[in-house]
Amino acid sequence: TVYGQFPQDNFDITIKRSSSRTSPVPWGQVERGKPANVLLVINPDLGYDELISDWTAFHELSHLLLPYRGYGNIWLSEGLATYYQNIIQVRSDLLDDKEMWQKIMAGFTRGSNDQRWRHLNLTDVSDNLRETRQFMRVHWSGVLFWLTADVALRKEGIKSLDSALKKLQDCCAERSMSAEAIVRKLDQLTGENIFVPLFNEYRNSYSIPAYETLLADLGVKQKKSADGITFNKNAPLAHIRQQISR
Repeated sequence: TVYGQFPQDNFDITIKRSSSRTSPVPWGQVERGKPANVLLVINPDLGYDELISDWTAFHELSHLLLPYRGYGNIWLSEGLATYYQNIIQVRSDLLDDKEMWQKIMAGFTRGSNDQRWRHLNLTDVSDNLRETRQFMRVHWSGVLFWLTADVALRKEGIKSLDSALKKLQDCCAERSMSAEAIVRKLDQLTGENIFVPLFNEYRNSYSIPAYETLLADLGVKQKKSADGITFNKNAPLAHIRQQISR
């Protein structure tokens, strides 16, 4: 549902059984190799429907959309996987539009509330994640980065993050690339100057960047009286919000 094919031509999926009842898929990770291996730990006793609707597999498979990026700036890859786990679910009819944007809005709120290491920039926080434990700030700063880039590309009318990642897959799927190399390549492939400036802004940020104006332009508005959101169909970028879901 991203660009019409799997993100890599060859990869393995390993399934291990778990007795944990906290989640149908309590753990997953990507082990980079030739080929890459996606490990999913599942509890089948919780039922087929629970397994299918769990987000973990969507997240882990989405990591394969980027070439192996080595160490550093983990927020970039975690943000992409978290962004697409939601998009893929809505494109697969496992979520509706409102549920997806509620999840994104709630994630941005959690990311903004992760303030314990505000004296460190995003790169330092994410490179020391085992110590800082700033998972919400790291993941959702990354989601905002990719959403902002996606919207910027779609404003051009014929481009999107989907198509940019397809070009990245075509040229570089077998490479080992740093975060810096990935954003430089994406600007080169799209003929734009979007990814590198945005990357430098985010890597040096001391809290999740502002997102309210972007969401308002997309027509996503949080209800004041209760949890949830409403859509403004007359918002200037409402058409882009709809494109992302499809």
